[in-house]
Amino acid sequence: MTTDPAHPDHAKYDCVVLGAGPGGSTAARLLAQHGARVLLVDRARFPRDKPCGGGVLISAAARLPFDLAAVSQRVVSGFRVTYKRGAGFSHGYPEPLAYMTRRRDLDTFLADQAVAAGATFADGQLVTALEFNGAGLVVRFRDGDLAAATTVVAADGANGVSRRALDMPPLSRAVALEANAPGAPRHAPDYVSLDLGSLPGGYGWLFPKDGHTNVGVGGWPSAGPSLKKHLAAYATSEGFDPAQLKDVQGYTLPLRRFHEPLVRGPVAFVGDAAGLIDPLSGEGIGNAFYSAQLAADEIARYLAGDVPDLAGYEHAVRCEIDPELVVARQLQALFNQTPWPYVQLLHRSGRFWTAFCRMVRGEATYVGFKGILGPAAALVDVAATYAIRGVDARSGWNRSD
Repeated sequence: MTTDPAHPDHAKYDCVVLGAGPGGSTAARLLAQHGARVLLVDRARFPRDKPCGGGVLISAAARLPFDLAAVSQRVVSGFRVTYKRGAGFSHGYPEPLAYMTRRRDLDTFLADQAVAAGATFADGQLVTALEFNGAGLVVRFRDGDLAAATTVVAADGANGVSRRALDMPPLSRAVALEANAPGAPRHAPDYVSLDLGSLPGGYGWLFPKDGHTNVGVGGWPSAGPSLKKHLAAYATSEGFDPAQLKDVQGYTLPLRRFHEPLVRGPVAFVGDAAGLIDPLSGEGIGNAFYSAQLAADEIARYLAGDVPDLAGYEHAVRCEIDPELVVARQLQALFNQTPWPYVQLLHRSGRFWTAFCRMVRGEATYVGFKGILGPAAALVDVAATYAIRGVDARSGWNRSD
């Protein structure tokens, strides 16, 4: 640890990373590997639980240079799908599709990788303020300590101090409620189960773990008041007693308007703090990894004096991540307008199912899937425009992109 000559009581870092989730720990690890002096901070003591199903898609895991086997409780290679909690169908796939983890294990493992790369990890440290100074920022902690930072990675989620302290626009949010049920699912116990069509703007899920099953439901903000009822009904339909559900937790899924900023001075927002959740699947770990990689690359160039600011990070997200989120938003709106035909495609079309699995594995993209349609893609754009207007009117977001 070095000190800031202008303020000898300030610890000085090339980068302070706020939040030790998947995005924060990834950014800290990569920057430390670049030789930067990195402080990784989290308000919670680790290991800690976090509301999240804990599923890591193969496409997300592929962005890491190490295996997640150490924290994977189960490797899933198939899905079971029900429509409005009715009879279901199952499809397997010859290759793994997702790792089932607990976030307390996954996040601790990722933070350990950052420390092994040379980052300093300070858990149990609540950040109360970020203040610009002439050379970067000062990070203030609740216990009175200070840290001076040339750059900051904001990976502290939609509710973290970063967005408030830097006057960033609020993010739109979907809502979710999850719990843990004892035992395994009675149907397809080695598959992820999805219930489609029951909740406006979302779905229900069963994620099988060791000795328990993560049960959850999520949807548009307007679904918030009914989530407890939907969770109980879904658990019951899958053979779980709602009275035995434990660790019931609600949370939000932040969604960014595509024109909104991702950089504020020497601060780069990544993962949930940037609102990079996939609006179709609700999955955020993959884009947390990806945005952290893009941010770390640009910060390393900035620290080396190769670029004047972090604008290149925002440009990279707009080129690499936003096109996928745009198509995902279109598909989400179209699906929720008339879900039944798409469920039938998953059930009866091997080609559609294979395309779905290839996207889960990162072997195909939303943009590429839409491109297969050729001239018909223009019809998707038109239909999605009207569907999104309907979503905005019904969802509780009260806005359109």
